[in-house]
Amino acid sequence: MAAAGPLFIIDRVEAIYASARRIGVLIGGSVLLVAGLAMLVLPGPGVAAIIAGLALLGTQFEWARSASGWLRERFAAVLAAVKRKVQRSR
Repeated sequence: MAAAGPLFIIDRVEAIYASARRIGVLIGGSVLLVAGLAMLVLPGPGVAAIIAGLALLGTQFEWARSASGWLRERFAAVLAAVKRKVQRSR
């Protein structure tokens, strides 16, 4: 049996790093997402945490990228509607 060469070791280290990064992104994004959902009813920036969690998850998962874009569009539309309403009331 031949000994493992340096390229094999580098490939293994890169594979382990990629897996660890994906797991870290999954855990971090999930924590932000759950915390954001909790902050919708508790004091705190719930929408911002949800967007941050989806943005973090979006670095690895397409569904999170799509959800993040949709949520940003909805949030921008609501913010514009509120601004219009405030300007009318002045």
